[in-house]
Amino acid sequence: MAKPKVMVAINNAGSVESLVTLACQLMLGMDADLTVLHVVEVPMVTPIDAKEESIDQRGKELLAQAQRVAAAFKRPPATELVRAREVGEAIVGVARDRGADILVMGHHRPHHHSLGETLMGGTVQYVAHHSPCRVIVQIPAPEAK
Repeated sequence: MAKPKVMVAINNAGSVESLVTLACQLMLGMDADLTVLHVVEVPMVTPIDAKEESIDQRGKELLAQAQRVAAAFKRPPATELVRAREVGEAIVGVARDRGADILVMGHHRPHHHSLGETLMGGTVQYVAHHSPCRVIVQIPAPEAK
């Protein structure tokens, strides 16, 4: 039987530690392989294969941060940086291609969005409906006022 696969999609520096920690805990508990994914959303005016390193710089920094967090778990993850027009479609595609068993992703608490996006953001909503595997969405606790 193939080793289980956990994938975590990261998008911003503020959530990398909590998302990667959760994914590493799942990885260890399942004796699974872990992949950390960052999708760079490329605007339509920019060629998807543009040679500009600046397009990928933020994603590379996030993946390096994820590797530092995962180092505490003594099992380094694979990392993947993907360029795409639509983040949700790219996450689902990579999860399908890698045979992910569980996908971990985060969702921030929105302030002024439609009811559907308030309950679940557009990317999270897309992934939840199209993912080939189970999806765990981490939502941070509300900030104290």
